[in-house]
Amino acid sequence: MDIQLTYNRRQTTTTKVGNVEIGSEYPVRIQTMANTSTNDIEGSVAQAERCITAGTELLRFTTQGLREVDSLAQIREKVQEFKSLGVVPLVADVHFQADVADTAAKVVEKVRINPGNYIDPARKFKQIDYTDEEYQAELERLRNRFVQLLNICK
Repeated sequence: MDIQLTYNRRQTTTTKVGNVEIGSEYPVRIQTMANTSTNDIEGSVAQAERCITAGTELLRFTTQGLREVDSLAQIREKVQEFKSLGVVPLVADVHFQADVADTAAKVVEKVRINPGNYIDPARKFKQIDYTDEEYQAELERLRNRFVQLLNICK
């Protein structure tokens, strides 16, 4: 018995991450996250090479602070030397540190953030009920800070 599967793909906008196009008619991309310490430059480069050889098209690294951003810049420089493997965009995975995201955006092709913890590193989520006005003020505060990152990424 031959089973034919069909699906309808949702229309999306094309986004470029370095030389990799994502969305619209482009295929689903293979992405992985390094499990080395970003500050272990040699170990991270070795893992990057293995991932790229295995077919990774986007490679994420944990980026907790400015030290990791500096390490990521060095990793990126070394990974770009893998000419025969092609250029794979690197992604900084940043949580809680908006300033780190801004700096990382100048070093790598993509920054991944979580908007829920983007602007308030000390957030304890003690307040979970907001008035409409408080909620709108929080959204505006996030929007204003997030636009700064978007402008760097452009």
